[in-house]
Amino acid sequence: MAPALYTGARTAIETVGDREEKPDRATVDANKVCVQLPVEKTGAMMAFRAVQWKRNLNKIPQTVTTSLADIKTDLVVAAVTKLIRPSEIRSTYRHLAFPSQKGEVQTSLPSLDMGKYSTRNQHGWDVVRRDLPMITKTYYWETPNFGDASTYGTHLHYQDREVFQREFHEPRMYRLTIEMLRDGAGGDNPSAYRVALDHQLDRGTPAFDQELLFMLNLLQENVGAAGVFSSGASREDYLGTLHLDWQVFPPGNQAEIVRAMAGGRRASREEEAIVTNRVALFSRLRPRAFLRGSGGLSSYVGAQYADDLVVFENIKYGNALYILYDNWEEVSQRSRLELLRGTDVSFDRVVHAEGWEGIFQRILQKEKRRRRIRD
Repeated sequence: MAPALYTGARTAIETVGDREEKPDRATVDANKVCVQLPVEKTGAMMAFRAVQWKRNLNKIPQTVTTSLADIKTDLVVAAVTKLIRPSEIRSTYRHLAFPSQKGEVQTSLPSLDMGKYSTRNQHGWDVVRRDLPMITKTYYWETPNFGDASTYGTHLHYQDREVFQREFHEPRMYRLTIEMLRDGAGGDNPSAYRVALDHQLDRGTPAFDQELLFMLNLLQENVGAAGVFSSGASREDYLGTLHLDWQVFPPGNQAEIVRAMAGGRRASREEEAIVTNRVALFSRLRPRAFLRGSGGLSSYVGAQYADDLVVFENIKYGNALYILYDNWEEVSQRSRLELLRGTDVSFDRVVHAEGWEGIFQRILQKEKRRRRIRD
């Protein structure tokens, strides 16, 4: 059994196989700053599909920079136009959905095997910040008593270690939209297509370059080209893709809370089961309110226990539950891309490994005692 980990000093909870080894050098003093650059943790390697083009871009191409200089609008979209033959759609581009007639649009979620950015788009990623002071992480795991858990139960072990801080980036879940601009008129004649990401970018945002490079790499991995165009969307349309609408529900009957949390949207049976499970879990620790956040393709369920103690999970593509220690009034105003702002100093991440629910309850009980909250 892979033990679950709790990072005691506002860090992340992960599996042992994902932990950081303590370096040989001395622990960084809290008042000093390392000169090492952030290192991205990519996890286990997977085999990617062979492509006929360069798979990734290390920086924004000069052609894109030139296009940006010519674009006068603040909102832009990562997109390219390509001439593609029907035979190529059946072979080279078989991982994408193409329209069959002019003006028609098809959308596709980039396949995991197209490259690391397509994988991060669905699974998210984290960055090990070796340029920041190290922090203490506490590892928890259960051990059978006298070698027989079924008869004698288990007891808890823990170990503190010094590790680097991490930044966690949630999955983007960007989709590729493909529109036929010109029909090839039969045979194996090429048709003209526009391939674009389904989200716009605001050039005034601080993380514009990083997010644009991410989007360009999605295009590069999937169609072998990258570009940028002016967006025809209004600013209201753009903000609507980023804004999270949070609803607050008071404690009460669990069945009624589940109906309220899952209502007003089309939820799959799997999502309804997750909501039911999380409401039951949160209720054991007596929250002051339940939370539901929605916006774009994101859908969060959570609970508030204090002004600076909130838990939530994205039920659309979550594999972890987050515990935030920032003021909720400020957190609730963040966009979906900024919800986990900064490093894991200000939040804990409980990965859904075996035993995670027990670890979560221990963390919440400790945090409530620290705030002198009585059940």
